[in-house]
Amino acid sequence: MLFFTVPELRPSGINLLLNNSLLTIDYQDAQIHSSASIVSKGPCPEVLDQIFLPSTTALFVDAALSFSTPATGLGMVFMHGMSHIQHSARIHKPGASSPLFAEAQALAEGLQWCLSSNLAPAYIFSDCLNLVSKVNGNWHDHSPLSTLVHKIRTFLSRFPEASLLHVSRQHNDKTHSLAKQALRLRDED
Repeated sequence: MLFFTVPELRPSGINLLLNNSLLTIDYQDAQIHSSASIVSKGPCPEVLDQIFLPSTTALFVDAALSFSTPATGLGMVFMHGMSHIQHSARIHKPGASSPLFAEAQALAEGLQWCLSSNLAPAYIFSDCLNLVSKVNGNWHDHSPLSTLVHKIRTFLSRFPEASLLHVSRQHNDKTHSLAKQALRLRDED
């Protein structure tokens, strides 16, 4: 596995998976050490410049699980620039599956939410590197997760200019908070 480091961007904590390339900006993120083999062609500087522009649109998604209830909370944030939240949503789903499946549900719901709200993200971020690798790769089997990944790919095809990227969990905190709040929605009903 090859890693490229851009020291001046390291505080952002974003790991970019682009065209089968991995640009590691945060060495501390434990999810970087995935068993997936990645062939690196080098980072694309134009993409790095666009990510940090105030006009950049991005969708962040996350999931939270409660096995005691059991329930799944999904959170999604649509950003304009990296600091302005334009829209946000949270969804409570009964039942708790695996963390990977819940993250896939969050991504699918987030993309569907963007489509129904006419939001066009240039970048889509998840803090689940395993999911990002599966969606961006050719992974397929006959599991319910594979069916959901296929659905995600179909949604992504509606955003042909968008890139699905991994972001460290610490930089997905707003979305994670919404997912945790969604777990409590049923209690408030």
